[in-house]
Amino acid sequence: MAVLYLLLFVSVFIDSLKNTYYNYFGKNQLDTPKDSFLFNMVCCIGSAILLALLGMQFKISSYSMISAVIFAAVTVGAQYFSLQAMKLGSMSFSVLFTYISMLIPTIFGVICYGTSVSVFQYIGLVLMIVCFVLSVDLKKDSQMSVKWLLAALASFLAWGLVGVCQQVHQNSPHKEELNGFLMWSFVFSTVMFALLYFVAARKKNSPKSNFKIKSRDSIGALVAGAVIGAVNIINLYLSGAMNPVIFFPIVNGGVIVLSGLAAILFFKEKLSVKQTIGLILGIAATCFLSL
Repeated sequence: MAVLYLLLFVSVFIDSLKNTYYNYFGKNQLDTPKDSFLFNMVCCIGSAILLALLGMQFKISSYSMISAVIFAAVTVGAQYFSLQAMKLGSMSFSVLFTYISMLIPTIFGVICYGTSVSVFQYIGLVLMIVCFVLSVDLKKDSQMSVKWLLAALASFLAWGLVGVCQQVHQNSPHKEELNGFLMWSFVFSTVMFALLYFVAARKKNSPKSNFKIKSRDSIGALVAGAVIGAVNIINLYLSGAMNPVIFFPIVNGGVIVLSGLAAILFFKEKLSVKQTIGLILGIAATCFLSL
């Protein structure tokens, strides 16, 4: 069990680093949809390279192959809308809105797999909800807009579906095909982002892309992709090895807390008193959820 929690910590930490880089890129270099498609395509290539180095599986069952296509589609949506939310609003609010998507796979796990919930975990879930209520202050943050809200809601739904896909595959008889499943998922994601880029590029009067393949930015995107691949392979394993009522709230709540701290320290975002209380409750919630 100690190894599982160590993996959970690693997942939360490196995912928070990825969010910090996403926020920097979104606010400084993301000008057009083509930038987002091209950036995410390179990220997916980085993910695929990592999985190849870990030992890829070309031969997987038709079940895993179909699952990989579905997983790729929802991952494309999740990555695209997450980056858009970062561009349009504050990092702390965007990450918070994105990661409350844990509610979708958590409820799915209880309904479909009959996972049990302890008293401490109920307390943790209540604290997490209170954390979200206190932290989201639409009147406080001038960066929030209708466009940001739509991007954040789309990100919420897409990441929730990513969690559901993780659960379903890792609770299937084909869960041992983990590496091949992820490998093909990122290959399909790369193709999907490439197609989206070429469709956007063919539009008349399409603005030039700010993101260039032959630049230092590509290195950052490849590293971010490797992080995404690592987080996916860890989370996909943990989603089947741990109680989803514990795993999903902690993996998402922990990233919210660390990403919020990064927003304050590196991007000088300010939190209100309510938001600070919400952050503290979020930390307390993760402790109760691990009991």
